[in-house]
Amino acid sequence: KSKKQDEEPEWDPNFEPVMKLILGKKGIKTKSASEVGRKKVDYFRGKDFKKFVLDNPNLIKKKCSAAVNAALGPNAELESDKDVERIGDELIARNFCFKAVYKPINPTKSDSGETKTKKWPDRVARTPNQKFDCEGFYVITYQGGSGMQHFMLGLIIAGVLLACMFPVWPMWAKVGIWYLSVIFLSLYFGVLILRMVIFTMFWIIGFDFWIFPNINDEYCGFLDSFQPLYSWDKRKDDALMLLVRFGSLAITAMAVKQIAETHSLDDVKDFVANSYIDVLDWGVDKLMFLPGSDKQALPSLEELKNQTADDNESNDTLRVQDLI
Repeated sequence: KSKKQDEEPEWDPNFEPVMKLILGKKGIKTKSASEVGRKKVDYFRGKDFKKFVLDNPNLIKKKCSAAVNAALGPNAELESDKDVERIGDELIARNFCFKAVYKPINPTKSDSGETKTKKWPDRVARTPNQKFDCEGFYVITYQGGSGMQHFMLGLIIAGVLLACMFPVWPMWAKVGIWYLSVIFLSLYFGVLILRMVIFTMFWIIGFDFWIFPNINDEYCGFLDSFQPLYSWDKRKDDALMLLVRFGSLAITAMAVKQIAETHSLDDVKDFVANSYIDVLDWGVDKLMFLPGSDKQALPSLEELKNQTADDNESNDTLRVQDLI
């Protein structure tokens, strides 16, 4: 074998289809976390693995028949937690994953004195007990084909090179990037402002209502950041917080009344539109004056001739004035 082949782990061919199935597009949900003493890792929850196996027994037996036969024997039905645990134990034994526990830096205690566990921990550590449990968390050590990783690496390198070559981009590309950046930031901050305004309105009347509650969660992927669409919880405030809420309501009502007396909705629209246009024009002007742009180019021969003629005419005028 070559050195490259020696460095690559050899996955059990009987159980590798199980990992490919649960980690596929229609598989179970995974998230990233920091493993204590190591780097970022991906993991899945035992309850999600259990649900997937019990909801898709025919699919598992069809695509992973060798694994099912090895773990449960022939004619297995995949209908109990014990069946799921046996398959999970086999995956752990073959180093496709390992069991981990939530390991917070500053653990918070519940009323009973136990450490509170998150639904999706952001920091995990390997546990000595490697028996599969449907309520546990499992760090994925399996690495599939590296083709997609190489493709993504190529995109990153190309993106870095393009960013470094920004000064030599054509002007239309620079302006296009500027417009796209402004549009993206406007949408992003617009959503943040809107969700804060709506949250404040519902907070005053005693509810926590968030639009896109996970939009700023660093542990969520791009699509997960927009799920769920909203979250709704009723607040349980004491008397002091009730007083603060009613005071905030009174202050907000007075502020809106004062603004409405001096400004109309059309004034606000005009202000926002003019400010938006000013920002776009400011960016275009900055790009035009960058080194290497059209406005920084050397003057043409015709421009030099005209400038020389203007200078000569000015000098002749000054001489005539001196003679007079």
